[in-house]
Amino acid sequence: MAWKGNSNTGAYDSDLPAPTFDLETWAGNYEGALLPLRLAHVSTHCPSLARQSLSIAAAAAKKGKDVQLYSRLHDIASRLGFGDLAAIDLDWATKQEEANKRELARLEGELRGYKNNLIRESIRMGQEDLAVHLLLTGGPPPDPANPQSINSAGYNAAYQAFGKMRDYCTTPTHVASMTLRLIYTSLLQAVSAQQTGASPVLFLNATLANANRIRTVGVKEEEMAKLTPIMHAMTGIANLGQGAYKDAAISFLATPHEYATNGPVHGTDFTRAVASGNDIAIYGGLCALATMSRDELVDHVLGGTFRTFLELEPHMRKAISLYTTAKYQACLDTLRHYYSDWSLDVFLGANTGITACSHVDKLLARIREKSITAYFSSFSEVSLASLASTFPPTSSSPYAMENEILSMIQSGMLDARIDVVNGVLIAPQKETRSATHAQAKAAAEEVERTLLLRLHKVNVSLAGLEVPKPKGTYGEGVRVGNGGY
Repeated sequence: MAWKGNSNTGAYDSDLPAPTFDLETWAGNYEGALLPLRLAHVSTHCPSLARQSLSIAAAAAKKGKDVQLYSRLHDIASRLGFGDLAAIDLDWATKQEEANKRELARLEGELRGYKNNLIRESIRMGQEDLAVHLLLTGGPPPDPANPQSINSAGYNAAYQAFGKMRDYCTTPTHVASMTLRLIYTSLLQAVSAQQTGASPVLFLNATLANANRIRTVGVKEEEMAKLTPIMHAMTGIANLGQGAYKDAAISFLATPHEYATNGPVHGTDFTRAVASGNDIAIYGGLCALATMSRDELVDHVLGGTFRTFLELEPHMRKAISLYTTAKYQACLDTLRHYYSDWSLDVFLGANTGITACSHVDKLLARIREKSITAYFSSFSEVSLASLASTFPPTSSSPYAMENEILSMIQSGMLDARIDVVNGVLIAPQKETRSATHAQAKAAAEEVERTLLLRLHKVNVSLAGLEVPKPKGTYGEGVRVGNGGY
């Protein structure tokens, strides 16, 4: 079940089964700079689709202006041994690079003119045009002689250019538009960094920070209704990328269903540029299934507003329903069937960085651990052979089930002990008799204490030591204070 690909070397560790979707149809759901990056992820993780995905990615890149991205795709083709795809169209690349430089010089000249004229709105628009150009062209390449140049190269240049718009925004709508651009660019930075072997944490933190700023931009209610779904969805993706699956689940579940139908907002359609409604259903369903209790799944996932997203992915709804009805083996079989699809997703299939596994590997492992724990909670003891038949181990080792259970016990996930000799997993014995005696003793002590307090009160009254109530209190018809009775 756990297959790994190395996106840096282009070498495959083992074969990932072909996904259930058609690649061309799947690619048609996305657009923008993230589409070639998604296809590059597919090419380095699925040998059977590598050639097709690189062909589609190269064609998509040539429709844009990013020569660096186009060259990177051909480098991947070369590492994977596709000589015909590794040949770069030098004529197109040269012409496009020259056109990009001319356009960059023109936009920088216009921006300098706007700044000289001190027209704030013109400066903002000029800065936005420059930032959009840097985003579409992938920004300037880093200088090999200057390691620090990487901070202002690539998508970093576009992010910094969008950030400079802040001083020239005059309305909340301008701030909202700029913030959405920053969110989209930071996600591109994160995906690009992940695929080049760098850490995406800094860029994911920037995504979270900008998504939180959406709450306070101060736009009108009808405009905020369009921004809120994007804010929750992008927050969920950023949390997912950082491995904060519980926080990601909460964000995805809070995403209004209008996310899938809003269309472009301030010039960017996030359902096509970043994640579709189907993607949100899968991300939210997996994160919720891995981190939430059965009652939470029933109330907030199957019975909440998120069900609208699950209608887009019936197999995810089915898996959650099977788990809530204690059909754990069927639930895991359903999830395992779509493992290849999810591993090829650029966010779910990204490497976690700590171990050589992806986010979907960690999520499915957590769901499996939860299922074993919930299954065992109904028994006082279960044989390891029975557990292995219900939850087939992912390894062929004869000690795979035993090692997995031992790991769960050591991590505190499972409260039990293993009888290695008889091959039995035993639940801790509960001393019901002792617990009942302790509860009865505590109740008796509380009754005795109450009786002693009442006796003390009686003795105080009989000895005349009770303090009498002062006269002139409320209810006796005596004036109290100024004008009150």
